[in-house]
Amino acid sequence: MELDAIVTDPAGVEAWRLSDDAVLNLLPELSERMRQLDALRVRLAHEVHERCLNKKVGGASTADWLSGACRLTPGHARKLVAAAHSVRHRPDVADAMTSGTTDVDQVRAITNLLDQIPDLLRGTEPELVEECTRQCTDYLVAAAEHEHAGETTRRAAALRTMLERDQDGPAPDDENPALNEFHVTQMPGGRVRLKGTFDKITGEQFMTAVSSLSKPTPGRNNATGELEPDPRSPAQRRADAVADIVRFYLDSGAAPREGGERPHMTVFVDLRDLENATRNTNATSQNPVTQQSVQSSFLRRGPSWMPWLGPITVATAGTVSCDASITPIVMDEDGNPLDVGHTTRVIPKRIRKALEARDCGCAFPNCGRPTAWTDGHHIHHWSNGGPTALNNLVLLCRHHHTLIHKNDWQVVISTDDGHPWFIPPRWVDPDRQPIPAHNRQRLAFTG
Repeated sequence: MELDAIVTDPAGVEAWRLSDDAVLNLLPELSERMRQLDALRVRLAHEVHERCLNKKVGGASTADWLSGACRLTPGHARKLVAAAHSVRHRPDVADAMTSGTTDVDQVRAITNLLDQIPDLLRGTEPELVEECTRQCTDYLVAAAEHEHAGETTRRAAALRTMLERDQDGPAPDDENPALNEFHVTQMPGGRVRLKGTFDKITGEQFMTAVSSLSKPTPGRNNATGELEPDPRSPAQRRADAVADIVRFYLDSGAAPREGGERPHMTVFVDLRDLENATRNTNATSQNPVTQQSVQSSFLRRGPSWMPWLGPITVATAGTVSCDASITPIVMDEDGNPLDVGHTTRVIPKRIRKALEARDCGCAFPNCGRPTAWTDGHHIHHWSNGGPTALNNLVLLCRHHHTLIHKNDWQVVISTDDGHPWFIPPRWVDPDRQPIPAHNRQRLAFTG
């Protein structure tokens, strides 16, 4: 099918009837035609402006009329009008746009740089400024024919950096750390929104730190040996990476002191609530927390809470408490502290070292995240009398630590080899056959 026939009656095209070659060939041709049509729209918008036609029909400006008449957002309408103005005296750029080899966004990136060249070369002979403008125009127009607008924008930014001669002057905005901003907002539902802008150096460091931690992890949610695609979106992977970086920073002990202590996360939780949350289902039904204690806990602060962001579920507090420093505080029934005991580490350093030597990272099958990114999980929780001993501990990354606390999976330490084995839920394996830890996945369970 010819492109002209498709453009004449696009609604009548039965795409499923087209051959593979036709689909692959038509899409690039159609995209070029759309760029040509967009360039025609820019030229017509310029005529509206030059003839003041918007005033005949009551438009406050060309962009205002264009937005209403063509159902464009005001920003898009302004962009088209600006493109028309920017190419008036730049025939090479205008020709590239008209032919469909460049789009409006590329034109904006190119003309923005060309407009800055006289200032960048202030004090230079006019002939040299003109020659530099011509060379930059030829270079960017030729490059734009083979790349998208984002790459053209970066290419123009690189040229601007090369033309900037005054090294002693103020840094350009994209390299000026004084313009950095970072906002943290607690939303009504309890979540936290982060928003900010950073200079190029800080941004590069941030993206470098996040990149390796945000790669897709095939098989993340299964342990069958089949490496299924990571179900997380790119945004979720980056969020998980940032969470890992923050946890690693707090765990490293390298941060400056605040309030006389190293920065740390504090969670307040009633011990009886914590015991109830970490029991298995059968134990919970046999040893319920009294109604009086639940009401008292909720009336004071909630079942558990944090100084910055307030209440969290007891289940989340149970996950956090697996590998933490515990400070017992005796409270009266009105929530007033009566006595503060000595802070103790739930998992001592010597046992943590032994755990790292045994599990070599997250022990969950097909994971293996480095030990620096893991928590020590009590198989039988310490708040229910579980010992802090090697045969009751396993290293888990935050994702799999949470998964284990949901009781979908179970962990056992084999009496034969002393290593952790993972029992999947029935929806993963109806027979619930134990699976060895990540660093020992070729083994068979011996009980």
